[in-house]
Amino acid sequence: MIPLLLQGKATDEQERAVRCWLEENEGHLEIYRKYCAVYYRLYYAGEWKKIDVSRAIKQVKGKNDRKTIVFRKRKLLSGVAALFLICIGAYWLLHSDKQPEVCPQKVVEQINSEEKKAILTLADGKQVELVSGSAVDKDLGIVQVTGDSMAGLVYRAKDTIVKALEYHLLSVPRAGEYVMTLSDGTKVWINAESEIKYPVVFGPDKREVFITGEAFFEVVKDSLRPFIVHTPNAQTTVLGTSFNVMAYPDERHTEITLLKGAVVVEAAGRNQYIKPGQQVQVDNVSKEMNCREVNAGRYASWKDGLFDFEGMKLEDLAVELSRWYDVDFFFIHAASGQKKFTGAIKRNNSLQFMLDFIEKTSDVRFEVKENVVRVYNR
Repeated sequence: MIPLLLQGKATDEQERAVRCWLEENEGHLEIYRKYCAVYYRLYYAGEWKKIDVSRAIKQVKGKNDRKTIVFRKRKLLSGVAALFLICIGAYWLLHSDKQPEVCPQKVVEQINSEEKKAILTLADGKQVELVSGSAVDKDLGIVQVTGDSMAGLVYRAKDTIVKALEYHLLSVPRAGEYVMTLSDGTKVWINAESEIKYPVVFGPDKREVFITGEAFFEVVKDSLRPFIVHTPNAQTTVLGTSFNVMAYPDERHTEITLLKGAVVVEAAGRNQYIKPGQQVQVDNVSKEMNCREVNAGRYASWKDGLFDFEGMKLEDLAVELSRWYDVDFFFIHAASGQKKFTGAIKRNNSLQFMLDFIEKTSDVRFEVKENVVRVYNR
């Protein structure tokens, strides 16, 4: 029944049977998630068409020519390894002997995003958990580190010569966000499922930080020390400006969006100068750069507590919601993911509020069980 579902040929009864099988235990769901996620990862990477998947799946009594999507991680896998997972998963699913009963529709559960939280890893490897209500006050000799749930972390450099750079790592998990002030006064907002590595105190000639995920910067101007943001596939150099960096490892592009000032983006030996209201996209596979005009405020709206989207596909919106609410989206009908939405909603609303909003403005419906959201066409 799984191949029929993926091809859009399953009957209502077969679809219900698959749904019930998935809900029997987490093991079934995990297998199906891997099966579907591998397909999407390859499709997203542009590698799917290079593999004769139909022939491979046919050998295990099935054929897969339509994508069903699970959103959590979309890291790019090698074609050989991915095809192996698909074949194994298809074989297991097709040879499951247990026939599930028809089960009732699930009620959407109340899932809220949590408040500010993060984990700070010090230079000696010790970790400090930063959650709402917690406070930090550490004297590290060359810098005083303070923090609370309102102001976030604040690094205050002392009048001391820096002999060697020491780095801290701030990790923000799913359903979290955090704000911090670096030792030079630069303010950084860190989005969910992101990390920033930075010197406790910057050196005399440059200011460098390293990002995976998404962060917004308000950089203090210092003509003698350029501020450099490193991501896995690009480098952004500024003197003083406000800009957003999106560099999640499971996304197809790295995006640098400029609100104020000027920046230079470097990737694969090429430089791109951008002005306010422009965005550079760096393809994480080919490393090609593309500069375009955008509504820059939309790309930084998350730091002001908003989901602000215009003409965004549901499959892309699901990725953002997955990170913020710590859930997985599972598209029963792949076509649902192509529907587009426009709107602005506060991020502190519950997941149920968000899903109700989408349902009222489209022909999709949702079912939530624990941390999995299933998406159906009506």
